[in-house]
Amino acid sequence: MTVRIYARLFLIGLLSLGPAAAEAGTMIATGDAVVPPTGFIAFCVQHGQECLVNAANPAPVELTAARRAELDRVQADVNWQIKPREEPTHQWKYASDGYGDCNTYALTKRRTLIAMGWPEEDLLLAAVKDELGEGHLVLVARTTGGDLVLDNRLRPVIDWASLPYHWISMQSQKSAARWLRVTGQPVVVAAARPVGSDSQAHP
Repeated sequence: MTVRIYARLFLIGLLSLGPAAAEAGTMIATGDAVVPPTGFIAFCVQHGQECLVNAANPAPVELTAARRAELDRVQADVNWQIKPREEPTHQWKYASDGYGDCNTYALTKRRTLIAMGWPEEDLLLAAVKDELGEGHLVLVARTTGGDLVLDNRLRPVIDWASLPYHWISMQSQKSAARWLRVTGQPVVVAAARPVGSDSQAHP
């Protein structure tokens, strides 16, 4: 069994244990501005309009049953439509041939939800380190029910505090081009560290 497969089983096992120690239904706490991931900067050069969104008074989306169903549908559809493939350059791009890595999944889910009427300022890209210490990108939907994560590594949409990730940085709600340092971490992160080795993050 490879380390990657073992890590995936470990992740699923952690989630089956129940809620994380961090309170469910909360929003990710952020602090000072940080330099955006390199891949994001290159993405903005090609897709400038998607990085120029500003919101003076952002508010979370009301998490109605219909909104939750939209999240679940986009999560399932995009995870099925795109086949996973490691991108050596870790380029942030939309799928052109039906394949992509975590960046492709997150970007596609964001674009799909915006087309369905979701406010752009409530769909935030977030850079994390997974349970192997490797860079990973997810999409965070900011709702009145807390920050919910659409992750290509899992089937369900899940509360951010239930994931054994180390959260690094996330887009600002007020400016899509601005990234903020994440200041709070789920307690479950501590249990994930022994699974793999620390490696260079490449969000």
